[in-house]
Amino acid sequence: MTLITNQNGDVLTVQTTYRSKPTLPGGAAHQDEKLADAATRELAEETGLRRRLAQILAVDQTPPNARTGATEGLNVVFDGGTLTPEEEAALSIPAKAHAEIEALVWVAPTDLDEKCDPYQARRIKHALAAREFDQALPALFRGELAA
Repeated sequence: MTLITNQNGDVLTVQTTYRSKPTLPGGAAHQDEKLADAATRELAEETGLRRRLAQILAVDQTPPNARTGATEGLNVVFDGGTLTPEEEAALSIPAKAHAEIEALVWVAPTDLDEKCDPYQARRIKHALAAREFDQALPALFRGELAA
C-alpha cells in the first residue's frame, strides 16, 4: 500500500469494484517479489504513478478472513510522497485497471472516518502521523535498501 498526498494534504485512495469504500492503492506481492517492488508495481497498475518507494510509514497485521480464505498477513504502507499540482492534474486510471478500479478519490484527513472503513482510516491516520513526525523506516531486503 502507498500513502500519497496532494498539496492540500488530501490522501489519494482508490475506489475498487470489489469494496464499498475507498482504500489506499496497493495489493499483494507476488512470490519472490520484494515488498517495495510490489508496492511500486501496484501503485503504477492502479494509478499510473511511478515512484521510488523506500520508506515505510506503517505495518498493519491483519487477521485471517474465513469469508475470502485469506490467511493472516501484514499490510505495509510505503511513503509515496506529495504530488506536484502537475502530477495531480495528470492522474488517471490506467486502461488495464478499469475492471478493478472505478475511481481515484482524494480524501481529506478530516473525512477519513466517514469515507473509509474504520481499519483503513486508522491505518492512514497512523501513516500520516509517522510522516508528519519523520518516523519512517527504511525498506530493507536482506539488510540492503530495497528500492
